[in-house]
Amino acid sequence: MIPRRLALVAVVLISCSSTVPSLPSLGPALGSGDTFVAAGVPLPALQASLTSDPTDDDSYIPMISPAGGAYLRRSTNSIVLHAPTPPLGPRRVGIQVGHWKTDEVPDDLHKLATQTGAVWDDVQEVDVNMDVAQRVASLLRKAGITVDLLPTTIPPGYVADAFLALHADSDGVGELSGFKLAHGPLRGPFEDRLVSAISDAYAKAVALRYDAEHVSVDMRYYYAFNWGRFQHTTSPHTPAAILEMGYISNDDDRTILTEQPNVIATAIAAGLLNFLNATPRSQIFKDDIVVPLPVGPSPTPP
Repeated sequence: MIPRRLALVAVVLISCSSTVPSLPSLGPALGSGDTFVAAGVPLPALQASLTSDPTDDDSYIPMISPAGGAYLRRSTNSIVLHAPTPPLGPRRVGIQVGHWKTDEVPDDLHKLATQTGAVWDDVQEVDVNMDVAQRVASLLRKAGITVDLLPTTIPPGYVADAFLALHADSDGVGELSGFKLAHGPLRGPFEDRLVSAISDAYAKAVALRYDAEHVSVDMRYYYAFNWGRFQHTTSPHTPAAILEMGYISNDDDRTILTEQPNVIATAIAAGLLNFLNATPRSQIFKDDIVVPLPVGPSPTPP
């Protein structure tokens, strides 16, 4: 179950940037009219005009430049994110254990400090997440993949061939059932492929339907891949997604989550391997990401 109010969004032009006299070394230079914006420095767009909480005051403060920085390309009115140095050695996958070590979050994730995950019928979500994550990691490692088991706090600008956050949801009443998947906006072009690969493998192996109706804004703007709002996120180039494996609050879902972790882990590992086989590292880190900035007046904060 993901926390509320931690949701990057549609961009709206405002006047805020950081100019340096010359371009630093962050990939190839773009041009004399480009401006480098260091990590954590405001970018000329609002953090959120779409958010999980419309009253969230963070919606009306600027986006921030991600780890490694970004360029403003005034000639095309866009933000340019250079491709990072790819991982070395075997393919690398990050598996985040939802709600693991939330008591160790840094200041920019302080709202997560008390988010310890769902609990239902004495079953702790974080225990389900950890059990499945360890099994997925074991399967991937046997296939020659390097795996990082990651806690709530993601290393700034985390770079891998794929990233997947594992969670189990709760509706509070025990009625909803199914699994859900989502990725974020303003990122690389391979995340639809990642979500599709995992969804296909999961649906074939696990006796749960895909609950598209309840894929939430919190999932689509999940903090671990929300680079314009937080520093402790995956690199925009790292294909990233979040999987809600089922509803811990539903009796049938919970039985599957607790009694069939091998089935779940095998499906997730298969989906990730299918994605990696279809998506060479040379494709993932080949091109820059260009985020257009719309032209228009700034909204008035409430």
